[in-house]
Amino acid sequence: MSRAIARAATPMAVVVTCLAITTLDGLDLAMFGAVLPTLLEKKVWGITAIEAGLVGSLSLIGMMVGAMLAGYLIDRVGRRPVALMCVACFSVFTALCAVAPNLPLFAAFRLLGGLGFGGGLPTAIALTMEYVPRERRQFYNGVIQTGFTIGGALVAILAIFVVPALGWHALFAFGGVIGLVLLAIAFRTLPESLAFLTGRGRHDEAAALAAKYGVSSASESGAALVARSAERVSPLKSLFVPGFRTATVLFPLVSFCGLLCAYGMNTWIPQILRSSGYNLGSALTFLLAYYVGSGVGMVVLSGLADQFGPRRIVGGGFVCCGIAVAVLALHPAQAAVYVLVLLIGFCSASQTALSGFVGVYYPPAARGTALGLAVGLGRLGGVVGPIMVGAIVGSSMGSTGTFYAFAAISVVAAVLTVLVPRGGLLDRSRTAAGGALTAEVA
Repeated sequence: MSRAIARAATPMAVVVTCLAITTLDGLDLAMFGAVLPTLLEKKVWGITAIEAGLVGSLSLIGMMVGAMLAGYLIDRVGRRPVALMCVACFSVFTALCAVAPNLPLFAAFRLLGGLGFGGGLPTAIALTMEYVPRERRQFYNGVIQTGFTIGGALVAILAIFVVPALGWHALFAFGGVIGLVLLAIAFRTLPESLAFLTGRGRHDEAAALAAKYGVSSASESGAALVARSAERVSPLKSLFVPGFRTATVLFPLVSFCGLLCAYGMNTWIPQILRSSGYNLGSALTFLLAYYVGSGVGMVVLSGLADQFGPRRIVGGGFVCCGIAVAVLALHPAQAAVYVLVLLIGFCSASQTALSGFVGVYYPPAARGTALGLAVGLGRLGGVVGPIMVGAIVGSSMGSTGTFYAFAAISVVAAVLTVLVPRGGLLDRSRTAAGGALTAEVA
C-alpha cells in the first residue's frame, strides 16, 4: 500500500481539503483588490490606476492559461501531484509578492501565481466527484466552491485588521503562510484519482483506495472500463469525438458568459447603483448581500441539479439572473434593490452548477481536461467583463445599458446551456459495459 493510501482518511477529508483549495483561489482573487486602495493612496512604486488594472488582469490571465494547462495535466500525471503543485505555487508566489522590490516583479509574481494556481478549481472538482456518492456529486461540487466566498470574506477580515497595523505586505505574507499550512495538510490527506490509477495499471492501489473510502462499485470512478478507454484515446482528443464535440464548444462559451456577468457585476454594480441615486452606503453592504446570495446559491442550486438535472437548473438560473438584473434598470425602491442583489448573487451561482454539469458530462479519464478548458476560457470572461462594463458606463447608454447588457448575456448563457446535446456522456466503455452509462445528464 502506498504512502498516499496510508494517509487517506474519509471521503469528507477529500471534500474539506478540496474546499480549502478553492478557498485559496478566493483568497488569490480578492487579495489584490483588498490592498489596491492602499497602493493607490500611498502611490507605492508610483502605481497608476491603469497599471493597477493591468496587474489585476495579469492574475486572471495566468489563471486562464493555468486552468487549461493543469486540466490537461491532471488527466496525464494525476490529480494529486497537480493539486499539490497548485497550492505550492500559490504559497511561494504570494509570499514573494510581500517582498517584491518593484511593480514589474510584483506583477510577474501575480502572473506566475495565477498561472500555477489556475488548475486548483478543475483539480478540486475532478477529485471531489470521484470520492463522493454518485447521486450527490453536484451538491458537493457546490459545497467545495463556497470556498471562493470563504476566501473573499477571509481576505476582507484580514485586510481590516492587518493592513492598517502591519501594512499591505503583511496580507500577502499571511496568504503565503496559509498556503503552506494547506500544502502540508493536503500532502497527508489528498489521495490520487481512482480512474487515473486504474488507467495506469495500478489496480491494487485503486482497489485499496476504493475500499478505504467506501467507493461504491457502481461509482464511475472505480470503473476499469472507463480507464481502458482513456488508454486508447487521449483526454484532449476524446473531447472532440462524436457525442462530445458540440458540448466541448458550448461549455466554455457558457462559462465565458457566466463569468463575464459575475466579474462585471461584482466590480461595477455598487458604483452604478450609487450613481443612479441609491444611498447604499459602503460597497461592502452590496458585496455582503451578493456574496451571501452567491454562497447559498452554490449549495442550493448544485443540490437541485442532483435532483432535477444540471441543464434545467443552470439554464433556469441564468434566466432568473437576467430578469433580476433587468429589473434593476427600472430603478425600483431601495429596499427592493437589496433583495434583487441578493437574488442576483444566488442565481449567479449557476456558474458553479455549470462546472458540475461539465464534471458529470464527461468520463473520468477526460474530466480534468474538460473542466480545465471550460474554467480556463471562462476566466477570459472575467477579464473582459469589467472592461466591457467600463466602456458601457462611459458611453451614452450609461447604467441602464449596463443592466440590459448583463440581462442579455445571462439569457445567451441560458440558451447555450439548453443547446448542450442530451445523452452526450457515452464513452467507449459504454459498449464494453453492455450499454451502461458512465453518468447521467438531464
